[in-house]
Amino acid sequence: MIKTEHLSHAYGVGTPFETAAIEDVNIHIEKGDYVGIIGHTGSGKSTLISHFNAILKPTSGRILIDGRDLWDADKKTRIQTRFDVGLVFQYPEYQLFEETVYKDIAFGPKNMGLSAAEIEKRVEKAIHFVGLKPSVLEKSPFDLSGGQKRRVAIAGVMALQPKVLILDEPAAGLDPRGRDEILSRIRDYHKETKSTVLLVSHSMEDISRNANSILVMNKGRCAMHASVPEVFEHADELVQMGLDVPKITRVFISLQEKGYPVSRNVYTVEQGKAELMRLLQKGGDQNA
Repeated sequence: MIKTEHLSHAYGVGTPFETAAIEDVNIHIEKGDYVGIIGHTGSGKSTLISHFNAILKPTSGRILIDGRDLWDADKKTRIQTRFDVGLVFQYPEYQLFEETVYKDIAFGPKNMGLSAAEIEKRVEKAIHFVGLKPSVLEKSPFDLSGGQKRRVAIAGVMALQPKVLILDEPAAGLDPRGRDEILSRIRDYHKETKSTVLLVSHSMEDISRNANSILVMNKGRCAMHASVPEVFEHADELVQMGLDVPKITRVFISLQEKGYPVSRNVYTVEQGKAELMRLLQKGGDQNA
């Protein structure tokens, strides 16, 4: 679905302030995957995802979407790519501007030249995905709570029905309940639409509960790209990069280092519970 070949991007090219944001990134994201993108601040996460729908042009290297070089294509193809690859920026509620929630969500589909009936259908489906009631559609988005505004903004991108949905810290600034609700809705969206989802997050717990694979950015390069268990097996390396692993993973790594016969491959509370139940059923260890 998405492939990069030696992708690099620098800011301030040709000036004394030239800075390489990403360097020689080679990744391949499969269609239908749910990828968590992690990395310390300044690691290149936001720069990377901004290439996937042609917001940024590579300094060197290529981006292929469905096997098509994004920047070898004509302008119309790149415009279509921006509909096919939907990007939800951090704090997207700051981009709301229409008089009503309906008009805000319908803005993208309207620019696609869709019929009024199709636009209405997409708006209704989008608010279903984000858990909003139809009664909010005629309200001003500025009269809604912060969490509701965030959902409206996400719904506006979902209404495009993109092949790829990219979300940059979609739960940032929300309380724990709001964060869990947003991420749960995105997980349901992925399951129902079978589309490709890329989730940028600083929370290892959020990534472990939702993603199928993880892309780790470090100092502008792709340090790892593998399944969730495979990435979290490299806990020490992640810590050296300024990252961390889920707290539950640290607990089981510590137990194993102390001699208890537990798996290190535990990264959710549910898996931790299952691992402890497995040991109890076997009678546990003499020292347990």
